Amino acid sequence: MPRLSVVIPTFNSEKTIEKCLRSIRSSFYPDYELIVVDSASSDNTKYLAAKFADRVIELDGEPNRCRGRRLGFKHSSGSILVNIDSDVLIRPDTLSKISEYFLRNPQVSAVTGILSKKNPYDDLFSQYKNLYLHHTFSRMPKSITFLYGSIYAFRSDVAGLCTDDTDLASDDTAFGQRLFSRGKEINLLKDLEVTHLRRFTPVSLLKNDFKVPFEWGKIFVRYRGWQQLCRNRVGYAHAPVGQLISLVISISLLFVLFAFPPGHRAAYLYGLAGLWLLLNAGFTMFLRKEKGALFAGLCVPVIFIDNIIMASGAFCGIINALFIRVKNKK
Repeated sequence: MPRLSVVIPTFNSEKTIEKCLRSIRSSFYPDYELIVVDSASSDNTKYLAAKFADRVIELDGEPNRCRGRRLGFKHSSGSILVNIDSDVLIRPDTLSKISEYFLRNPQVSAVTGILSKKNPYDDLFSQYKNLYLHHTFSRMPKSITFLYGSIYAFRSDVAGLCTDDTDLASDDTAFGQRLFSRGKEINLLKDLEVTHLRRFTPVSLLKNDFKVPFEWGKIFVRYRGWQQLCRNRVGYAHAPVGQLISLVISISLLFVLFAFPPGHRAAYLYGLAGLWLLLNAGFTMFLRKEKGALFAGLCVPVIFIDNIIMASGAFCGIINALFIRVKNKK
């Protein structure tokens, strides 16, 4: 039975950290250490964490989740290292599943999980985002090229690869890409479900869905994502092929609407809109099944606007990375 080291990076997490740590302490698995790395929180995070954690490490300097994770991993003693975000609840058998999977699959270097369908917030935007992530990940293949920050685990012998990309907010995806580029196997465990204690407003949803694709675009350039496009039933990293096409079509619809002469735009608009609806039909039907027809109908314009924001973020991220690459070559 391998020893696990569970690392929780925190920053002003007093609203969720106690629930997160209680869920971990409710684990069936007996042999693990619990390490919290706090990035100079100004609230009660570290005091709440001290009631549950074996160790609370304070990170100096500016808050940085990537540096916090690395510091926690550096001070870990387990042969399996587990990252769990501070706003995530795990199930009592989560750590046992991770341990058993690594024991049964010695060729696997890292695993990651997915969000549960359940979210404690009943508003449309929180439910939409949670179900969107669950649906997207549940359709991914077993063998993947990324890690998902809410929960992932890896063998200590590959911890040395978690050393770069402190400039990336999506360091989990970048870490997965580094493992993949070194020939390491990463598996997505669809029965490894966690609950995300995050509430989304319209503004926070759009901010998040610009920021994450922006980082995705930077990672795409840094790790030559064009060499992985559309392989293994995936577009790139955590973005499915259908999603990438949907993003392109959403931007194309705006271009046709505002750039084409009125007499020439109707056929293109109808054609592109029909294709966009077809690409998103599976997700829309999933929403209808889970939350009803009214909820699914209300989500259709949200999906479209969200697609435009994500496409804009990815484009800006790619341009930013290319500009930096050219600048560094001079």
